[in-house]
Amino acid sequence: MDYYSTLGVSKNASEQDIKKAYRKLAMKHHPDRGGDQQKFAEIQSAYDVLSDPQKRQMFDMGSDPNRQGGFHRGPFEFHFGDNMEDIFSQFGFGGGARRPKNQSFNIPVEIDLIDVLKGKDISAQVTDPQGKAKIININVPPGIQEGQQIRYEGMGDQTNPQLPPGDLFVIIKIRRHPQFERHNNDLLMEKTISVWDAMIGGKLKITTLSGKNLNINIPKGTQPDTFLSCKGEGLPDLRTKRRGNLMIKLKIQIPKNLTDSQIGHLENARNSTT
Repeated sequence: MDYYSTLGVSKNASEQDIKKAYRKLAMKHHPDRGGDQQKFAEIQSAYDVLSDPQKRQMFDMGSDPNRQGGFHRGPFEFHFGDNMEDIFSQFGFGGGARRPKNQSFNIPVEIDLIDVLKGKDISAQVTDPQGKAKIININVPPGIQEGQQIRYEGMGDQTNPQLPPGDLFVIIKIRRHPQFERHNNDLLMEKTISVWDAMIGGKLKITTLSGKNLNINIPKGTQPDTFLSCKGEGLPDLRTKRRGNLMIKLKIQIPKNLTDSQIGHLENARNSTT
């Protein structure tokens, strides 16, 4: 087997390129997602070799370490809070065929950005492939990311009573917030200030995502698109619970209708600085 072709990478591919290709193919061909068992096994075998520098060197020299070692990595499972790095760190060593089970399926659940900050318990009705409805309680942890999955073991399809039930995957969708934009654990918002506050300094009143009211100092001589930071007013990290920052991007409003007196003062100020 040409492991490079199996993963769709070149022979000079970096470790990161190999890992990225593997993630994509494993997600696509995993049997729990309707993929082919044999294809998935080939992808795992290729990754076993190319992700290990010593095995990769042996393969490049014409020897197949997989054939010599006789092992392959076992299938993976999703758990809530997993990011892509952590999902693939859960692979363990194991041999033999995977025990078949009923089909797993997934449902999307939409939450608001405030739910990412505080977490949320949701009751959702799920209809299985047989048309039977049931209520599940979903615990959304603070800091969860868009597209992450919460796995409920044994709550999938149960059509074949001779096989274990499938699993249910809850896929998290986050509604767009009208004021805050998420950047990992940081939040970004835009605020417009007057040209006077930008030139001579001032105060900016803001309300954070959590509802806290803050008075922010605007330094004199502030330039357009300056960022101000409110430490710890972002979103919590899923694992450490440490919160990111709130970043405020400043836009400056130029007045259109100035009086002759105002224009005169500005001209004097301009002339005094040249």
